[in-house]
Amino acid sequence: MRAQQHTLALLGALLVACGSAAQPPPSGSSPAQLKEPATLTDINPDPDVVEVELVAGVSSTEYLAGKPAEVWAYRDGASNAAPSIPGPMLRAKVGDEVVVHFHNELPEETTIHWHGMRLPPEADGTPSSQTPVLPGEDYEYRFTARDASSFWYHPHVRAYDQIERGLYAPLVVTGGVTPEVAADRYLVLDEVKLNADGTLNGDTSELDRMLGRQGNVLLVNGQHAPVDLQVAAGSRERWRFVNAANGRFFNLRIPGAQLLVIGSDGGLLPQPYSPDSLLITPGERYDVLVTFDGAEGSSATLQTIHYDRGHDIPDPGPLGLVSVRTGPPGEAPAPLPETWGEAPALPVDAATPSRPFVLEELETPGLPVIFTINGEQWPDNKPVHVQRGDVEIWEVQNMAAMDHPFHLHGMFFQVLSGSAMSPGLAGWKDTVNVPQKSTLRFAVQYDPPGMWMFHCHILEHAELGMMGDLMVMP
Repeated sequence: MRAQQHTLALLGALLVACGSAAQPPPSGSSPAQLKEPATLTDINPDPDVVEVELVAGVSSTEYLAGKPAEVWAYRDGASNAAPSIPGPMLRAKVGDEVVVHFHNELPEETTIHWHGMRLPPEADGTPSSQTPVLPGEDYEYRFTARDASSFWYHPHVRAYDQIERGLYAPLVVTGGVTPEVAADRYLVLDEVKLNADGTLNGDTSELDRMLGRQGNVLLVNGQHAPVDLQVAAGSRERWRFVNAANGRFFNLRIPGAQLLVIGSDGGLLPQPYSPDSLLITPGERYDVLVTFDGAEGSSATLQTIHYDRGHDIPDPGPLGLVSVRTGPPGEAPAPLPETWGEAPALPVDAATPSRPFVLEELETPGLPVIFTINGEQWPDNKPVHVQRGDVEIWEVQNMAAMDHPFHLHGMFFQVLSGSAMSPGLAGWKDTVNVPQKSTLRFAVQYDPPGMWMFHCHILEHAELGMMGDLMVMP
């Protein structure tokens, strides 16, 4: 392993030296204005039903100006809107019945996983719960929007490739406490690996397998970062973040503005908090109130800064994501709510059963690195059988020399302890970072019955074996 770490360190240094670290926009171009994701058309007049038509197909975009790249993208099948990256937003309110008529125009099979949603297993869009949708075929997803939060949707077939090609989109369920803001924005963070001609580089190197796909262009809502945004002086906005990257960890800060984290994966936190920086690992979501105290004409930049996630990844320095310019003053923000989210503690005590999960990286000379959970490599793994309604503690031990973001489908959990506890882990989570050489414990109550997946959300790691199945018995 020490030799492998040394090799990766050299490769990482080479990555930066060769310009494969995040690149600025082409010379002479100015940053584009931040675009807002479109919203899927609701074709059902019932106010408590959201019914949409969604299509996945081949398209093109320009990550670099004047250099078109073939991509895969979602589009609204009920309108004449073009495919987009990210795809159109699915919006619902708590209690709505959601019906998605999905059509596959891709050259290969696919599914849609509604990341973070609590729904029936047949709607979860995984190889363990659904037969993939073949090219030219249709599938109907049907579920109830149970929780108010920020979610996203993406494929769960060859996810490392299909998401990299552009198949991902935001999902918002409204309800509960709603702070007054001047704007409510969804920021989808990603990166892509581009060739010099602007086309996607489809090669998966050994470095990509070890760390997750290493992109050289950062994206915000599908646009080459940094993007421009004008806000009102003294205003407050709600920014909903999702990390849709294969492997990059975004560690956010915004000098010149105030951050207040109000929500994570499963909804609002019991108590908001103000961090100096906010780490968002692949698959995670955070809702943040951003207050711009500067006078008209001032500026601030949302940046991602270095985070040591293992294997001696070099520090490229702060990288700009959103360049904020302050315009004329707006209305003063209203007072914030006195109460926020609720996260009733699951009934855990000394007698609560504990279930171990060990994450490892395994190397064989001459072969790609593989990743395992409890010594098993997906899909050659045995499902974990549990009983509906039971509460257990999962002890996730990361034996690897790098962090692994751990995602559980179909249900939320409560983090109990670990080496990286923060106020952001006080609410309901479905994705959590397990730092290198550490153990993290969380409590989960199993529901509903069916087959669910759990895996590292570094997409290459999941496809190379760090994925498992959970069978919840009636």
